[in-house]
Amino acid sequence: MNEINNTEKKYETIAKYIKDISFEIPTPDSFVDAAQNLGLYTTKLDINSKPYKNNLIELNCKFLLEAPDSIKHKINAEVCISILFKILDLKMTPEEIKKTVLVTIPNEHFDYMKEIVTSLFQKSGFKNFNFNKTIDFEELYKKQFTN
Repeated sequence: MNEINNTEKKYETIAKYIKDISFEIPTPDSFVDAAQNLGLYTTKLDINSKPYKNNLIELNCKFLLEAPDSIKHKINAEVCISILFKILDLKMTPEEIKKTVLVTIPNEHFDYMKEIVTSLFQKSGFKNFNFNKTIDFEELYKKQFTN
C-alpha cells in the first residue's frame, strides 16, 4: 500500500542573517530625545523577496523606526534581516509560493527577528527598548491580495 506522505517539507530554511543595519544618531541631543521618546516612534516593516536559481528565495524583512513630527532631534534606524530558503516541493503553485514567502516564513522567524531588533537597539544604548509588537502576516496578506 502506497500512502502519500503529507508531512513532506515544501521548503527548507538555508540561512537567516542580518543583511543591513543603519543607526543614524546625529547628535547627543538626538540620542537623549530618542531614549526619552522611543515609545512615540513607530516601527514599520517592509517585506520583499528575490528569487535566485536552484529554487532559492531570499526574503528581506526591513524594520524601520520612524519618529513623529513632534520630536525635534530624531534618530533614524533600519535593520534588514534576510531569510534564505529553498523551495523543495516543485509542485507548489505560484499562489502557494507567494503565501509561503509572505506569511509562513515571516511567521516562523518573527521571534528571531524581534530578538535581533531588540538586541541591536539595546546594544546601541537604548537599554529599555523591547520590540514587543505583534504582526499578523496572514491578515496583511489578505488585505493586500483580496482587494
